[in-house]
Amino acid sequence: MEKSKLKKILINAVKILVSVALLYFVFKKIPFRDVAQLWSTVHFGYVILAAVFFLASQILSTKRLEFYFHANDFNLSFRSNLELYFLGMFYNFFIPGGIGGDAYKVYILNKKFGWGAKKVTSALFNDRLSGLLAICVLILMTSAFLFEIKWIWLIIILALGGITFTYFLTKKLFSIYTDIFFKSFLLSIIVQLLQVICFILIMKSLGMNGNFTIYTVTFLGSSVLSLISFAGIGVREMLFLQASKYFDFNASVSVSASLLFTVITAFFSFFGIFFQLRKLNLTLTEK
Repeated sequence: MEKSKLKKILINAVKILVSVALLYFVFKKIPFRDVAQLWSTVHFGYVILAAVFFLASQILSTKRLEFYFHANDFNLSFRSNLELYFLGMFYNFFIPGGIGGDAYKVYILNKKFGWGAKKVTSALFNDRLSGLLAICVLILMTSAFLFEIKWIWLIIILALGGITFTYFLTKKLFSIYTDIFFKSFLLSIIVQLLQVICFILIMKSLGMNGNFTIYTVTFLGSSVLSLISFAGIGVREMLFLQASKYFDFNASVSVSASLLFTVITAFFSFFGIFFQLRKLNLTLTEK
């Protein structure tokens, strides 16, 4: 077995173990029967609406990746890009021990069109970086509502500093993406806001009404830390459990909402199997 493949399998195995361990700890503190009881009272209208916002976020994420592909003159059609995106979600969520979603995109685009693996990888990396920057900026801006007003300027400076640093880093290392940096970043902000709205709607489906600020900060923070677990499972629940010790909110509801978010993610990830079962017909747009 190749070392790189073995390394990937080990990393994914560790992520799954982390998720299992975190969920075990969470459910020792919050019995699953409490979660199941909350789910039995869920308002499905809100859940369906939440799923719509989640789907919209994934479609816009596909559009953002298209910016990076087109910057390299990889003129993949939006429909083909969308099919690849959902297929990547399927690989990431349901086949953690196999090839990753991004790695599959690199492989298939290199095989189909002969596009350089390094260029495709750089497009995928910068696409992820744009999303990460948006999450960090939103965490800072949302956190402003939790601090005294005297800290607002520091938060604004940190946010602007992060954007500026990432811009010049991109300009130095990936100059080809400089022109689309701010357009992609704005789209990343919208993508993350759609996911935040999705999560708030899930919480409302469980009967929560009120100040969602700390829930939003915790949810966004879990998106960053999801790298250490499988599909973010376990990390979100643990963060909400720990945050409930310092802030006045219901841990059972937030953990239940987090698991429902995972269910929605899994539901749309499963759509990728349809593109896996039939032969992909990737097409290009005219220049």
